[in-house]
Amino acid sequence: MDPTKISFIEKDILTEVGSVCVGNATAALEQVLARKIELELPHLQIVAISDLPKCLGSTAEDVVVGLHTKILGGAKGNALLIFLKTDAFSILDLLLGDYSEKLSSLTELAISALKEMGNIVISSYLSALTTFVGIVAFPSTVTFTSGSI
Repeated sequence: MDPTKISFIEKDILTEVGSVCVGNATAALEQVLARKIELELPHLQIVAISDLPKCLGSTAEDVVVGLHTKILGGAKGNALLIFLKTDAFSILDLLLGDYSEKLSSLTELAISALKEMGNIVISSYLSALTTFVGIVAFPSTVTFTSGSI
């Protein structure tokens, strides 16, 4: 079975679960930031790792920021949030205030803020997933990485 091929029904189910989970994660971020956040509904696309730069709208040489956690409990797996470095700086502007105007590299404070944001988003996502499918899932510690794809 080709892991990049899923049926229309499987894709529809995963998209619906993703929509519920994104809504939950958005609400959590809004509470933390005390401001309105608007996110687009998720678009499900299964791609080979070699096609990831194209999906991100980047080249293989562009710098990305990755936040990773193992998913533990009844639903084992991995969660990975990937942002172009420029998008990570925009997120840091929201979290820390005018971050991209001050620095061109990521400080320990910035990395910590991104990891905490990733923890909030992934935990909220998994909480909604647990409610939706009835399988307990929770994250391990979030790790950070940065570099080209």
